[in-house]
Amino acid sequence: MDATRKFATMVTEDLIDGYGHMNMVHYLGAFSRAADVRLDAAIRLSPDGSMISGLVTAEARVAYKKEAMRGDDLLLTTWIADLDEKRVHVAQAMVRGDGTLLSTAEQLFLNFNLVSRRVEPFLPDVMAELGRRVEADSGTFDPGIISRRMGIPRIA
Repeated sequence: MDATRKFATMVTEDLIDGYGHMNMVHYLGAFSRAADVRLDAAIRLSPDGSMISGLVTAEARVAYKKEAMRGDDLLLTTWIADLDEKRVHVAQAMVRGDGTLLSTAEQLFLNFNLVSRRVEPFLPDVMAELGRRVEADSGTFDPGIISRRMGIPRIA
């Protein structure tokens, strides 16, 4: 398994809200950091080390299954579900150290050029590397994580 699929973190005191569990914004922050690790090939730097292109979020969805509590060790896994010339779609899972699934997420990112300030196609080498990762991740994650309809089910 590609080690870049995994991202470990811990629920610290500053992430806890008034309900005594990790606040919603910190779930999304953890998923975002985990995606950055998996999608590192899409970040381009100039010769001086400044970022000239990277990814911006077009959509994000987080589904909460169980509470993340103070002191919990978290392991996040990111799979690349799909890709086109300008976009990359990821599926993610967050588990507690004991293996309990706490949350899932899906995010859709756009390739963004910081010089032109526009969404642009991935460079050929980036597209090739992300394509390899899509192929490696195919069939290795629960497809129920992605493209779920959100709403209140009604009985007809």
